[in-house]
Order: sequence, then C-alpha cells, then structure tokens
Amino acid sequence: MQQKELRSVVDVPTRGPWWFGIDVGGTFTDVVGINRETGETREHKVLTTKPRLEEGVIAALRETGVPIGDVAEIVHGHTSGINAVLSRTGARVALLATAGHRDLLDIGRQDREFGPDFYDPSWLRPHQARPIVKRQDRYGIVERIGWDGTQVLPLDENQVRTAARKLRDEGIESVAVCFLNSYISQEHEQRAAAIVREELPEAYVQTSALYPVTKEHERTATIALDAYVGPIVTRYLERLVEGLDGTGFSGSLWIMTMNGGIGTVAETSKAPVFQLVSGPVGGVNGAVHLARTAKSPNLLTMDVGGTSTDIAVVQDGEAPMTDLWSIENGLTMTMPVLDIHSVGSGAGSIVHIDAVGNLRVGPQSAGSTPGPACYGRGGTEPTLTDACVALGMLQPDLFAGGAITLEVELARKALGTVADQLGMSVEELADAAYRLACSDIAGSIRSISTYRGLDVRDFGLLAFGAAGPMVADRVARELGSRKVLVPASPGEFSAFGLLTSDLRVTRARSPLTTLADHDPDALEVAYGEMEKDIIEDLGRQGVAADAIEFERAFFAMYRGQTWDNRLPLQSGTIDSESIGRMLRQVHELYEQRYGFSAEEIPVLVSTLEVTGVSRRPEMTTAFRPSAAAVSTEPQRRVSLRLAGQVHDDSPVYTREQLSGGLTVSGPAIIVESYATTVVNAGSTASVTDTGELLLTLDQA
Repeated sequence: MQQKELRSVVDVPTRGPWWFGIDVGGTFTDVVGINRETGETREHKVLTTKPRLEEGVIAALRETGVPIGDVAEIVHGHTSGINAVLSRTGARVALLATAGHRDLLDIGRQDREFGPDFYDPSWLRPHQARPIVKRQDRYGIVERIGWDGTQVLPLDENQVRTAARKLRDEGIESVAVCFLNSYISQEHEQRAAAIVREELPEAYVQTSALYPVTKEHERTATIALDAYVGPIVTRYLERLVEGLDGTGFSGSLWIMTMNGGIGTVAETSKAPVFQLVSGPVGGVNGAVHLARTAKSPNLLTMDVGGTSTDIAVVQDGEAPMTDLWSIENGLTMTMPVLDIHSVGSGAGSIVHIDAVGNLRVGPQSAGSTPGPACYGRGGTEPTLTDACVALGMLQPDLFAGGAITLEVELARKALGTVADQLGMSVEELADAAYRLACSDIAGSIRSISTYRGLDVRDFGLLAFGAAGPMVADRVARELGSRKVLVPASPGEFSAFGLLTSDLRVTRARSPLTTLADHDPDALEVAYGEMEKDIIEDLGRQGVAADAIEFERAFFAMYRGQTWDNRLPLQSGTIDSESIGRMLRQVHELYEQRYGFSAEEIPVLVSTLEVTGVSRRPEMTTAFRPSAAAVSTEPQRRVSLRLAGQVHDDSPVYTREQLSGGLTVSGPAIIVESYATTVVNAGSTASVTDTGELLLTLDQA
C-alpha cells in the first residue's frame, strides 16, 4: 500500500485549555488531562481494547467528562507496533538484501543470553523460531557498494523488477530494502525501492534511509521491523485520526517516539518502528521532569504495568540515550532511543512451573483479555495480581477506583492449580510468586545500575505504573536503596510524562574514519547538513528555525574494536581544538567505564548524530492529590502477608490522608484511585512538599 498522507495538525487552530496525555498499554489505556488555565486535572483508566486500540482511546477521552471542543492538544503513546512484534501478527514482509547476505537476520551476532535456555542445544533465537521475515521471502540482489561508498557492482535492476513481480503475485504487503554499506551511499537502495513501488504501488516500502548507520545486522533488523509493523501502525493512526475527527476534535495530535520526543502523525508515520515502546518513553520523560522539580536528580525508574516492567536510570536530572535496543535476543535495532530495559514481570504475568520444575512469573501475560483470574472475565491462569489479592495487598472493593471488583475466590482457585503441583498452600505460593517477581525486577535494575558502576545507595527508586507501588518497597530492599518515591497518580504517570515531552528529531550518518585524521571542517559540514535536514523536518511540523536547539553527539571506539560508545559533543564550531577534546572524552570514558584507556591506539569515529529540539511550554501545573485535612484513622484493618509473615490488623489508608500531613509506619497499605502502595514493616511513608509519596526504608 502507498503510505497514506496522514493529517498533520500543526496548522489547525487549537482551542480550549485542556492538554491530554494518552498511553495505551498492554492491559490498560491511561488518560491524564491538565487544564493549563486553572490547574485542574483529570485522570481515567480503561481496559485496552484489542485489536482496535483507538476505541479504548476515544472512550477513555470521553469518560473524563471534558468536552472535546475544550481539548487543544493530545500527546499519544501506544503499543500497536510492539504488540504486533511480540505476537508475530505484523505484515508479511519481503527483504531485498545484497546477494549472499539474505541470512544476515538469522546469523546476527551469534550470541545468546545467559538464562534457563543457555545450555539447551535445541534452542533457537526468537527470530529464527518465529521469523519476522521468512527465509523464502528474502531475496539476494546482485549489487555492491564498497566500504568507501564507491560502486563495486552495479544494481541488477532486472533482478529487482523480477523479484518485485513475484512479491506481487505472492501477496506481499510490505518490503524492506537493505543493502551492504548503504549507510555510506543509498543510491542502490533508493533505485531498488523505486522499482518495487512501480510494481507494487500499494505496498509499504522502507529503506535504510530511515537511519543510515553502521552495524549491518542491527540496521537490517531495524528496517525489517519497520516494514513488519509499518502497515499495522499507519492503519492504526489512520483509524485514530478518523475516530478523533468523528468526535469533533480539532486540536493538535502528537505521537511519542522512542528518542524521547514527539512529532506530528504525518512525520512520525514515516518511521513507525520508532514508536514501538512510546508509552514507557513517556514515563521516563515524566521521571526526568519529576527529578528536576522534586530536586531528586538521581532516580532508578520502575514502571510496572500489566504486561511487563520497564526500567531506566535518571542521573543528574538526565536520562541517557543509546543507539541499540533489543526486543528479544537476536532482534536488536540501531536507532536513537532512551535507554529503557524491560523484564516480563508485570501485574498480569502468569505464575507457572517451567519445563524443569521451577516456579516462574512471566513473561507470558494474561493481558486485558481475559486478564487475571480475579477480574472475573474468564481468566483461569494465576497471575501476580491474583497473588497480591491472596496476600491481602489488593482490596477487592478498592481496586481501580472501584471500577473492577476483584473476586478473591477466583484468584485462590487459579493459584491453587499451581500450588497443588508444588505441595504448597495458596498463601505460600502467592508469597513465593510475589518475592520472585520482585527479585526479577531487582535483578534487571542492577543490570543498568550496579553492573555499570553506579551505587544504588545514591539513587532513589521511582515507582509508577499501576503495580509499581505494590512491589516498590520489596524491590528497594533487595537493591539496598533507602528511598522510594511514588508520584501522584502513579497508574497514569506515563500518560502525564507524555505531556512533558518536547519535539525532537534525530539524524545520523556514519563516516567510519579515524578521528585524529579527520578534517574538522568536514565534520562541521556533516553536522551542518544534518541540522539543515532537521530544520526542514521540524519546519513541516510548524517550528521556526530559530526555535530549534541542536544537541550533537558522536560514536567512537578504538581501532580494531567492534562496539562503539556514544559521547556528547560540546556546542560550537568544530576546529582542531574540538578534535583534541573529543579524543580526551573518549579516553576518559574508557577509564571511567572500563578501567583503562589506550591513547596509543587510534580512535575511530563510527557515527555522527545530531538532535534538534523544539521546547514546549513547561508543565508548571502540579499533578498531585488534594492536601485537604482528613481523618487520621485508617479506613479499615486487614490481614497482610509480607515476606512469609502474617500481619493481622494492618491499617489501610487513602493517599489523601497522607497528603493531609499524616506519616504512616509499616506494615500498612495506602490506596488511591488506580494504585496500591505496600509499606513493609520497618518503612515509613509520608508525602513530600512537591506531592510525591516518600517511603523511607530502615534497611534492617
């Protein structure tokens, strides 16, 4: 299919004071609205409507009660692309690759993750077991661009045309074109793509012009994934635009991308793969905003949703970027993205026994349909949510603001199917599953903190997502962190974070040259050309050239190495002194990160990168619960099982009570509309001046 010109709304006059952030997750669709004139806030949560996600988006927006005519802007993050990849329900894709290299997707880096499958000789990489591009749909094309951009073999246009006609006959709907060394010269790719479009005018076609950088396997995976999700994502955005039009919405619709920025539907639809996990990126943006406003510059973020947990580091009020991001082993993309990692432990993760008899939580999830057994929607497999119900952490009538009443007996029945196999009681199994999930999350957080030389004692743990506060105290204890922050309305925090995002556009190219030998003027010209391209891109989105800030970076490594490192580049015109500073940066990074430097080895610059940022108005409205004085007496007292110990008569408070100045000592539960915070024995909870719930751990 030809990529339909989706509506660009920057030129549409906006009206009304309301801005909305809408985050579609695997289980819930979250909405946060802020009135920029009065400071009033609205929040809502509905079950995600699969496969037509737009229905849940529009329903959630309507149910906030805000007239659609009063909505000026919507910032949207969604999961249509990542769901298609994980469930392998994307488009049927064909890959045109350089002759002799069509198996690059399968060969990959020939590595495997350490874990339960490490010693299994029959194990296949997920992409080999469930390929996004089947081998029979990959075509080797005679052509060759050399390492220096010169033509070694001309493109065989007849072969491309023959292949395209075969693809048409076989009903291929999406085509990825990725040739060797095309990062340095895209002449062959562009001509091949033009031929494919002539023969398949309705097909979705993508080339590595999307992000032309080195790393042949990762670049091929990126283009293949874009072709795989492109038709799904663009069709979803078309339906969303049409649905919003049907409601009378005439404001601006922005789409979140993985580089931490937003863009119009028309521009972001040119590279749908950059939207794969846009919701979690919104959460990290919100964490950066909170780190600055709450004066807690160092945070480990933990976004626990229904399907998975997304983690990141905020250091000195900034979230680091990376150019590599893996969906699963052997399926790694190269693209500018906030450094976010995921683990398959969420509130809907299924508790089960694996092939060797070990208890596991996830990565399979019950999702929103049928959902955990306790939802009473037909689910029969036990989940982490069911375990928390059995432990007394989740109160059946206080869950999700009363929108869903949890069925305790259904939860216990589902847990019993696994408990019986292990000779455990339901309570013992629930406690083991809860602790195992917390341990899995803590281990993932260590991988991006402790294992990178960071001291977790210097960081607070920021817990959000509907289930984040429920596990935060336990995770922090495993990590050795002494402080947990829970933002206001943690269940919708990622939706709030979307509203703090700026417009961002990133461009990159790979010169692959020795830094010391590189002409400073040539570097400056390269950056200038990319910045000109960014000005044109943002100009199409309604941004004036003088409103753009540029952030430069470069990727470097010692000659002979395989993996490069991203470093920020000081602003200003590049000259010989700049080259010297860049060299010192590289040596200092190696000393800090790896404990050595080798100044006698030439430094290779693999990639130049520049990001253009257009700042949006600061989110000055405080998003927090009311601090009205309320009763200091608990709402009720319950039996709570924590770490194998039963705590009868544990108090249950509402968050509004703590906002009134109350300090609570654990064990206790603090409930709010769409989240429950568990306070362990030895921890205290209070509300900070900026509205966050603060848990202080004794670490005994």
